[in-house]
Amino acid sequence: MATSSISSALSAAASLTAPPTFSGVSKFATDLQQVLSRAVGIASLPLNLDQANLSSLQTTQSDLQGLDTAFTNLQNAVTSLQTTVSNGLLSASLSDSATVSASVGAGATAGTYTISVGDLGAYSSALSIAGSTPISDPTSHGISNSTSYTLTLGTSTTIPITAASSSLNDLVKAINSQGNGAVQATLVNVGSTESPDYRLSLQSGALTTDAIGLTDSSSHNLISTSTAGSPASYYVDGQPTAISSSSRTITLSPGLTVNLIGESASGASTTIRVSNSAANLAAAFSSFAGTYNAAVDAIAQYHGQNGGALEGDSLLQTLANALGQIGNYSNGSPSAALANYGITLDQSGQLSIDTNAFTTAANANFPGLLATLGGTATGGFLQTATNLLKSIEDPVTGAIKTEEKTVGASVTAAQNAVANEQATVNQLQTNLTRQIAQADSAIAQLESQVSFVTGLFAQYTGATNTQSNGLATL
Repeated sequence: MATSSISSALSAAASLTAPPTFSGVSKFATDLQQVLSRAVGIASLPLNLDQANLSSLQTTQSDLQGLDTAFTNLQNAVTSLQTTVSNGLLSASLSDSATVSASVGAGATAGTYTISVGDLGAYSSALSIAGSTPISDPTSHGISNSTSYTLTLGTSTTIPITAASSSLNDLVKAINSQGNGAVQATLVNVGSTESPDYRLSLQSGALTTDAIGLTDSSSHNLISTSTAGSPASYYVDGQPTAISSSSRTITLSPGLTVNLIGESASGASTTIRVSNSAANLAAAFSSFAGTYNAAVDAIAQYHGQNGGALEGDSLLQTLANALGQIGNYSNGSPSAALANYGITLDQSGQLSIDTNAFTTAANANFPGLLATLGGTATGGFLQTATNLLKSIEDPVTGAIKTEEKTVGASVTAAQNAVANEQATVNQLQTNLTRQIAQADSAIAQLESQVSFVTGLFAQYTGATNTQSNGLATL
């Protein structure tokens, strides 16, 4: 090994072991310190090499984890795309958005429906009696001194209510938390801003004809006015018989939810069309493309002159091949290629989607698009992508997972090697420090004896000792 290489290794080892400064008392203490430092430095050379190996392995491990994250995200994106194909392709369009709104969920099927809203219905409501004096502070005053109440809805629903105090505020909180959603309570000021008069306002949770009642523990009626509500009614597909509903949100068909928002004009109805939406699928593919391109970028950073720890690793080619098969999917048939729907790869391997081309092609042949996409377990693009990514991310056999396990085991072995070498160097340093301290002490004693003898000699001979080093004088 060249001198410069030894010096560099010694310097690196010194930073690892950081030997304590030797505090000697003899005139050779500095020389002994150099001996100690050099001995520890040489002994630390294997430690330095082990540390460098560990650092390299840890960098490789970190880079693999970055690739793992990118391809796990891509795997999740395929799952999300499958969810869109299974449940998110359908959307609802309305001939009249003033009477109803509609949303499509899981289980919905394509179809056309008509609905006519006869009556939006009404919620039962009630207002509490006035307090003995107008209640200007609902946090400290109430309509009764009681804390126990009985809330009723019609003749069939009775709910006991226990408030934290007799204040109007606590009564509102108690009804909303203990009323099981049957009644919603709020505070309303029936007075002026300058002279407030707070009352308890109650509204039923459903469209019902049941009146709302409230009494305290002494059976005093606490309701001033109570107005019964009424159910909503609507007609489906021209049927002459109205359907009654206790809610303005109805299920018109499995997966098709309709909100009643306005009454239809006499003889009029709203048409709801549920059909496949190319826009929904285009948006899902755009999201997939973003995750795909992130995986491409994750691989690209390890190519070239400064490719880092994974440069030249065969894993990169395995990952690139998988991405290529996903991005250029055609199932062996030109008519089943993603490129037919505006989904293409550029020269850098980035996936892009031409939304206009995709929408046009999808609307022209939606069954063909769905056949091309297939499913994660039934064939087509989704199954191909799923299987390719499983070969990469499978916890047991996946390409990335396998290499991560191998490198992880090497990191653990390297950490143990560093720990063992460090312990050896530490023990050597301790032993050498003790031995050199003993040598320094012995030299110091000799120096003292030489100085004493030299002084006696000078007294008897009359000679003057002009040298500072007693050993040299002899």
